[in-house]
Amino acid sequence: MVALQRPLKEHVYEYIAARIESGELSAGDRVSEQTICDAMGVSRTPVREALIQLASDGYLDNQPRRGFRVRGFDRQNAIEVFQIMGPLDGQAAYLACPLLTEEDLAQLRFHVGSMDLAIESGLITKYDDIQREFHSAYTRRCDNARLITLIEQMERYFIKRDYGAVEQATAQELLRKANAEHRRILELFEAKDAEGVRSYVRDTHWNIENAPFTVW
Repeated sequence: MVALQRPLKEHVYEYIAARIESGELSAGDRVSEQTICDAMGVSRTPVREALIQLASDGYLDNQPRRGFRVRGFDRQNAIEVFQIMGPLDGQAAYLACPLLTEEDLAQLRFHVGSMDLAIESGLITKYDDIQREFHSAYTRRCDNARLITLIEQMERYFIKRDYGAVEQATAQELLRKANAEHRRILELFEAKDAEGVRSYVRDTHWNIENAPFTVW
């Protein structure tokens, strides 16, 4: 079987997104098409396509005659995303609850344990990778393709994954609290409490009080 090559635009997209995530590009910084072309050795077409997609996904502002600039993620943006993600993720949990197999639950248990280890080791970005896998594990089971797509679109706003708005010790405490919530979500899944897990994910796990900690 011949492996399909990914479009060049996707590689450029990931390159720019990685520079934003690492802090090399910050809110308000101009993203130079020519600089990216030179750095990656590609033509302007895939770079322009990637920039347009990044603007569509909310990472960049496309300013007439001024080019593309990093949008950032301020407090109001964070609150708005939390207000949307809570109902979406809660509904995914509700729909997935009766469909989860014992293998699915075992995977969720593994993720919770792995997140504990990442937190205690100070591996915040690794924690974020695993918590995304935790949520994805049940979202994929919700049997609603449109809902999955909407959640994936909203998740793209969380490009910065290091809790840079707070110091390391505070970040670890926040993540311990968040993983206690993951553990409670797992317990509700194990109890087959679809209504309970929906309201818990919606109202507690995505409480807007936590939104400011994702600002960058």
